[in-house]
Amino acid sequence: MKTLATRIGIVLFASLFAASAVVAAQGTPAPLGIVPTPTPQPLSASIWTDDSMYAVGESIAIYFSVSQAAYVYIYDIQPDGIVRLIYPNAYSQNNYKSAGTHTLPDGQYQFTVAPPTGVEQLQIFASTTNLGLNPSVFYEAFPLAGNSPQAATGQIQAQIMGIVPTPTWVTNWTSFTIVSSYSYAPPSYSPPSYAPPSYYPPYYPPFFGVPGATWYYQGGQWHYGLPSSGWYWYFGEDGQWHFRIHIQFNFGG
Repeated sequence: MKTLATRIGIVLFASLFAASAVVAAQGTPAPLGIVPTPTPQPLSASIWTDDSMYAVGESIAIYFSVSQAAYVYIYDIQPDGIVRLIYPNAYSQNNYKSAGTHTLPDGQYQFTVAPPTGVEQLQIFASTTNLGLNPSVFYEAFPLAGNSPQAATGQIQAQIMGIVPTPTWVTNWTSFTIVSSYSYAPPSYSPPSYAPPSYYPPYYPPFFGVPGATWYYQGGQWHYGLPSSGWYWYFGEDGQWHFRIHIQFNFGG
Protein backbone atom coordinates (compact mmCIF):
# COMPACT_ATOMS: atom_id res chain seq x y z
CA MET A 1 0.00 0.00 0.00
CA LYS A 2 1.20 3.46 -0.80
CA THR A 3 1.70 5.75 2.17
CA LEU A 4 2.25 9.47 2.28
CA ALA A 5 4.52 11.24 4.73
CA THR A 6 4.32 14.93 5.62
CA ARG A 7 6.56 16.99 7.86
CA ILE A 8 5.35 17.97 11.30
CA GLY A 9 6.63 21.29 12.53
CA ILE A 10 5.22 24.02 14.72
CA VAL A 11 7.16 26.74 16.43
CA LEU A 12 6.28 29.67 18.66
CA PHE A 13 6.39 33.12 17.06
CA ALA A 14 6.83 35.32 20.12
CA SER A 15 6.90 38.56 18.16
CA LEU A 16 3.51 38.09 16.53
CA PHE A 17 0.88 38.18 19.26
CA ALA A 18 0.52 39.09 22.94
CA ALA A 19 0.45 36.13 25.34
CA SER A 20 -2.98 37.18 26.56
CA ALA A 21 -4.59 36.76 23.16
CA VAL A 22 -6.13 33.43 24.11
CA VAL A 23 -6.64 31.68 27.42
CA ALA A 24 -7.44 27.98 27.51
CA ALA A 25 -9.90 26.43 29.93
CA GLN A 26 -7.16 25.85 32.48
CA GLY A 27 -6.09 29.50 32.34
CA THR A 28 -2.68 29.13 30.65
CA PRO A 29 -1.70 31.38 27.71
CA ALA A 30 -1.97 30.04 24.18
CA PRO A 31 1.01 29.68 21.85
CA LEU A 32 1.75 32.84 19.95
CA GLY A 33 0.83 31.45 16.56
CA ILE A 34 -2.56 31.30 14.87
CA VAL A 35 -4.88 32.24 17.72
CA PRO A 36 -8.28 33.72 16.80
CA THR A 37 -10.10 34.29 20.09
CA PRO A 38 -12.44 31.39 21.03
CA THR A 39 -15.88 31.73 22.57
CA PRO A 40 -16.29 30.29 26.09
CA GLN A 41 -18.59 27.29 26.12
CA PRO A 42 -19.01 23.81 27.67
CA LEU A 43 -17.12 22.22 24.77
CA SER A 44 -13.48 21.41 25.54
CA ALA A 45 -10.68 19.96 23.43
CA SER A 46 -7.16 18.69 24.06
CA ILE A 47 -4.29 17.46 21.90
CA TRP A 48 -1.05 15.56 22.59
CA THR A 49 1.52 13.31 20.92
CA ASP A 50 2.87 9.84 21.69
CA ASP A 51 6.19 11.24 22.89
CA SER A 52 7.75 14.53 23.94
CA MET A 53 10.89 14.15 21.80
CA TYR A 54 11.50 12.79 18.30
CA ALA A 55 14.53 12.33 16.07
CA VAL A 56 14.36 13.45 12.45
CA GLY A 57 12.87 10.66 10.35
CA GLU A 58 10.71 9.16 13.10
CA SER A 59 6.95 8.83 12.78
CA ILE A 60 4.67 10.67 15.15
CA ALA A 61 1.19 9.78 16.40
CA ILE A 62 -1.22 12.57 17.36
CA TYR A 63 -4.05 12.15 19.85
CA PHE A 64 -6.93 14.53 20.46
CA SER A 65 -10.02 14.51 22.61
CA VAL A 66 -13.30 16.46 22.54
CA SER A 67 -15.87 16.56 25.33
CA GLN A 68 -18.78 16.37 22.89
CA ALA A 69 -19.29 15.70 19.19
CA ALA A 70 -17.54 18.45 17.25
CA TYR A 71 -15.85 19.49 14.03
CA VAL A 72 -12.09 19.24 14.55
CA TYR A 73 -9.29 21.11 12.75
CA ILE A 74 -5.55 20.72 13.47
CA TYR A 75 -2.89 23.11 12.16
CA ASP A 76 0.86 22.73 11.73
CA ILE A 77 2.93 25.94 11.83
CA GLN A 78 6.27 25.13 10.22
CA PRO A 79 9.53 26.79 11.41
CA ASP A 80 9.70 28.72 8.14
CA GLY A 81 6.32 30.31 8.96
CA ILE A 82 4.22 28.28 6.52
CA VAL A 83 0.94 27.08 8.06
CA ARG A 84 -0.78 23.91 6.90
CA LEU A 85 -4.04 22.22 7.79
CA ILE A 86 -3.02 18.64 8.60
CA TYR A 87 -6.50 17.53 9.73
CA PRO A 88 -8.83 17.13 7.94
CA ASN A 89 -6.70 16.22 4.94
CA ALA A 90 -7.05 14.60 1.53
CA TYR A 91 -6.83 11.12 3.10
CA SER A 92 -9.13 11.78 6.04
CA GLN A 93 -11.82 14.34 5.22
CA ASN A 94 -14.55 13.52 7.74
CA ASN A 95 -13.58 15.75 10.66
CA TYR A 96 -16.87 15.55 12.59
CA LYS A 97 -15.79 13.44 15.55
CA SER A 98 -17.73 11.89 18.41
CA ALA A 99 -16.98 12.73 22.02
CA GLY A 100 -13.88 10.94 23.30
CA THR A 101 -10.27 10.33 22.25
CA HIS A 102 -9.12 9.87 18.65
CA THR A 103 -5.80 9.02 16.98
CA LEU A 104 -4.03 10.35 13.88
CA PRO A 105 -3.02 9.20 11.37
CA ASP A 106 -6.29 7.38 10.78
CA GLY A 107 -5.74 6.25 7.19
CA GLN A 108 -3.10 5.29 4.62
CA TYR A 109 -0.73 8.12 5.42
CA GLN A 110 1.75 9.01 8.15
CA PHE A 111 3.35 12.02 9.82
CA THR A 112 7.16 11.99 9.66
CA VAL A 113 9.34 14.36 11.68
CA ALA A 114 11.60 16.55 9.51
CA PRO A 115 14.12 19.37 10.10
CA PRO A 116 14.64 21.92 11.43
CA THR A 117 15.17 20.78 15.01
CA GLY A 118 13.72 22.56 18.04
CA VAL A 119 10.45 22.92 19.91
CA GLU A 120 7.40 22.32 17.74
CA GLN A 121 3.66 22.80 18.31
CA LEU A 122 0.29 21.62 17.05
CA GLN A 123 -2.90 23.62 17.48
CA ILE A 124 -6.43 22.20 17.51
CA PHE A 125 -9.73 24.01 16.88
CA ALA A 126 -13.05 22.36 17.78
CA SER A 127 -16.60 23.57 17.27
CA THR A 128 -20.10 22.13 17.36
CA THR A 129 -20.65 24.14 14.16
CA ASN A 130 -18.84 23.47 10.90
CA LEU A 131 -16.31 26.31 10.68
CA GLY A 132 -15.75 25.73 6.97
CA LEU A 133 -11.97 25.70 7.37
CA ASN A 134 -11.51 22.58 5.24
CA PRO A 135 -11.41 23.10 1.44
CA SER A 136 -14.21 21.74 -0.71
CA VAL A 137 -11.58 20.15 -2.97
CA PHE A 138 -8.17 18.98 -1.73
CA TYR A 139 -5.65 20.07 -4.33
CA GLU A 140 -2.92 19.29 -1.76
CA ALA A 141 -2.87 16.41 0.71
CA PHE A 142 -2.29 18.91 3.54
CA PRO A 143 -3.63 22.28 2.38
CA LEU A 144 -1.67 25.50 2.76
CA ALA A 145 -3.41 27.85 5.21
CA GLY A 146 -0.98 30.75 4.88
CA ASN A 147 2.61 31.70 4.14
CA SER A 148 2.90 33.17 7.62
CA PRO A 149 1.04 32.89 10.93
CA GLN A 150 -0.32 36.41 10.40
CA ALA A 151 -1.77 35.50 7.01
CA ALA A 152 -3.23 32.24 8.35
CA THR A 153 -4.77 34.01 11.34
CA GLY A 154 -6.47 36.54 9.09
CA GLN A 155 -7.82 33.84 6.79
CA ILE A 156 -9.08 31.64 9.63
CA GLN A 157 -10.64 34.58 11.47
CA ALA A 158 -12.38 35.75 8.31
CA GLN A 159 -13.81 32.30 7.64
CA ILE A 160 -15.05 31.88 11.21
CA MET A 161 -16.55 35.38 11.41
CA GLY A 162 -18.20 34.92 8.03
CA ILE A 163 -20.49 32.21 9.37
CA VAL A 164 -23.99 33.31 10.41
CA PRO A 165 -24.83 32.86 13.21
CA THR A 166 -21.28 33.16 14.59
CA PRO A 167 -20.27 29.71 15.88
CA THR A 168 -18.86 28.93 19.30
CA TRP A 169 -15.54 27.11 19.39
CA VAL A 170 -12.44 26.31 21.48
CA THR A 171 -8.72 25.84 20.83
CA ASN A 172 -5.82 24.03 22.48
CA TRP A 173 -2.24 23.05 21.65
CA THR A 174 0.69 20.81 22.45
CA SER A 175 4.45 20.93 22.00
CA PHE A 176 7.32 18.49 21.50
CA THR A 177 11.04 18.64 20.76
CA ILE A 178 12.75 17.55 17.54
CA VAL A 179 16.42 16.49 17.63
CA SER A 180 18.68 15.55 14.73
CA SER A 181 19.43 12.10 16.18
CA TYR A 182 19.74 10.24 19.44
CA SER A 183 23.31 9.77 20.59
CA TYR A 184 25.22 8.11 23.40
CA ALA A 185 27.99 10.12 25.02
CA PRO A 186 30.15 8.02 27.37
CA PRO A 187 31.51 9.92 30.37
CA SER A 188 35.03 11.24 30.36
CA TYR A 189 37.59 9.83 32.73
CA SER A 190 40.98 10.64 34.24
CA PRO A 191 43.65 7.91 33.95
CA PRO A 192 45.14 6.71 37.25
CA SER A 193 48.17 8.68 38.37
CA TYR A 194 50.03 5.62 39.64
CA ALA A 195 51.90 2.94 37.73
CA PRO A 196 50.36 -0.52 38.23
CA PRO A 197 52.56 -3.51 38.98
CA SER A 198 54.04 -5.24 35.95
CA TYR A 199 51.76 -8.24 36.32
CA TYR A 200 48.68 -6.08 35.77
CA PRO A 201 47.61 -4.99 32.29
CA PRO A 202 48.07 -1.31 31.39
CA TYR A 203 45.50 1.36 32.11
CA TYR A 204 42.12 0.90 30.52
CA PRO A 205 42.01 1.85 26.82
CA PRO A 206 43.07 5.47 26.20
CA PHE A 207 39.92 6.33 24.24
CA PHE A 208 36.15 6.49 24.71
CA GLY A 209 34.29 3.23 24.54
CA VAL A 210 30.86 2.21 23.35
CA PRO A 211 28.58 -0.19 25.23
CA GLY A 212 29.60 -3.77 24.58
CA ALA A 213 33.10 -2.92 23.29
CA THR A 214 36.03 -5.07 24.46
CA TRP A 215 39.76 -4.29 24.13
CA TYR A 216 42.92 -6.10 25.18
CA TYR A 217 46.59 -5.17 25.29
CA GLN A 218 49.06 -7.46 23.59
CA GLY A 219 52.43 -7.04 21.96
CA GLY A 220 52.72 -3.43 23.12
CA GLN A 221 49.47 -2.24 21.49
CA TRP A 222 45.69 -2.27 21.90
CA HIS A 223 43.49 -4.73 20.02
CA TYR A 224 39.70 -4.63 19.59
CA GLY A 225 37.83 -7.77 20.65
CA LEU A 226 38.58 -10.63 23.02
CA PRO A 227 41.98 -12.26 23.48
CA SER A 228 42.20 -16.01 23.01
CA SER A 229 43.04 -16.11 26.71
CA GLY A 230 43.94 -13.45 29.24
CA TRP A 231 42.90 -10.04 30.57
CA TYR A 232 40.71 -7.55 28.71
CA TRP A 233 38.61 -4.45 29.30
CA TYR A 234 34.82 -4.36 28.74
CA PHE A 235 32.85 -1.09 28.37
CA GLY A 236 29.48 -1.54 30.09
CA GLU A 237 26.13 0.18 29.63
CA ASP A 238 26.85 2.05 32.87
CA GLY A 239 29.46 4.06 30.96
CA GLN A 240 32.41 2.49 32.81
CA TRP A 241 35.31 0.22 31.86
CA HIS A 242 35.31 -3.18 33.57
CA PHE A 243 38.41 -5.34 33.99
CA ARG A 244 37.80 -9.00 33.11
CA ILE A 245 39.68 -12.18 32.31
CA HIS A 246 39.00 -14.64 29.52
CA ILE A 247 40.27 -18.19 30.00
CA GLN A 248 40.08 -20.86 27.32
CA PHE A 249 40.67 -24.49 28.24
CA ASN A 250 41.80 -26.99 25.64
CA PHE A 251 41.27 -30.59 26.61
CA GLY A 252 43.08 -33.23 24.65
CA GLY A 253 41.10 -36.15 23.26
